[in-house]
Amino acid sequence: MKQTSQLNQPRASQQAMSLIELLVVISIIGILAGLILPAVGIVKTKAKITQTVKDMADIKGACNVYQHDYNRLPGSAPASQIGADFTYGTTGTGYGTNIFNNNNVGYQAGNAELMVILTASTFPGYTTADPSLAGNARNPRRTAYFNAKSSGGSAGAGLGTDGVMRDPWGSPYIVALDFNYDGWVSNSVYNANVVNGFNTGLARQGGAGSSTWALKDSVMVFSFGPDASFSDTSSANSAVNKDNILSWK
Repeated sequence: MKQTSQLNQPRASQQAMSLIELLVVISIIGILAGLILPAVGIVKTKAKITQTVKDMADIKGACNVYQHDYNRLPGSAPASQIGADFTYGTTGTGYGTNIFNNNNVGYQAGNAELMVILTASTFPGYTTADPSLAGNARNPRRTAYFNAKSSGGSAGAGLGTDGVMRDPWGSPYIVALDFNYDGWVSNSVYNANVVNGFNTGLARQGGAGSSTWALKDSVMVFSFGPDASFSDTSSANSAVNKDNILSWK
């Protein structure tokens, strides 16, 4: 019996070593996964940021070409006749916190109004479109100035069936246009002193004493970024604003 026990001892030792080796391998794989997964997430976020920058450049470019062709910026009659810079905010986009034009005074619209004009098409899901947009009245040449991948629904990245153009995180792009044609454009978030406590790349329209921050251009676009959030009462480098992506910076 003693002899049999000695014969079995090497096999048991070998099995124990194999189990230890397996545990070591699993531990190494876990460590590598912990190192790789965050890197993959960073790469994906950077890819989305790159797509956002492209989308905003395409929107801005489409507005500029439209202006060249029609000698006006794209917009419905009520928006373009306000006689001041207009912010296409979150009205009608499904986004929880609204960005209004001129602090919720007068006509309001999301960027679907622009998309209807710039794509020379209509979106059945967008039921609040102003009557002045019917029949491509604001783009009678029916020129497709803007093309984007469809999101396939009324949420998600791309051009939705509701006409809203959303960023890679599903938030609507905020677009402001210089409808008073003074060479400066501002929007309802970045025009405030409190937001510009940190450098945003904007200047005080009208000089040092002005409280309105603006861009010397005709179009400005921004995205809420990876956190899909913003604040119009916090500095541009605050937690919810610091990842916003700006077309002008």
